[in-house]
Amino acid sequence: MTNSRRTSQARRVSLGVGGALVERPAEPERGSWSNQIEFVLSCIGYAVGIGNVWRFPLFIYRNGGGAFLIPFICMLITMGLPIFFLELCIGQYTGLGPIKAFSRMAPGFHGLGYCTLVVILFVLIYYMIIVTWTLFYTFASFSKKLAWAYCDNSFNTEST
Repeated sequence: MTNSRRTSQARRVSLGVGGALVERPAEPERGSWSNQIEFVLSCIGYAVGIGNVWRFPLFIYRNGGGAFLIPFICMLITMGLPIFFLELCIGQYTGLGPIKAFSRMAPGFHGLGYCTLVVILFVLIYYMIIVTWTLFYTFASFSKKLAWAYCDNSFNTEST
């Protein structure tokens, strides 16, 4: 994303109490994409993560093979894509973060912006754990005796 210039002008806003106006410093302008390819690639990276690639074949296997694809595609078309496009449209149209964007739509939606940030936090923690496991097992695989190759370990409960 490109850097944007900062404006130093203050603006007067109403607090809604008796018509009092308060001067508030102007917020810096948000950055924008330098071209459309950056935007499309970041959307693809957002929509298709390592969790989707890793778990999707397992879900197909556990839930009936090809028969699982029918409800999956129906839910993708009716719920997944519309919600994804709604997020994109709100973010692109308003140019704001989730808290301010939802609170400007309706004051009652103010909490929805916070909920969005909580979900983002959970997904971030989830992906950090996946990457940590990957790094741990990658470095553990360079040892002379692999712990998962033998049954004489302390974590094995069944002995043969």
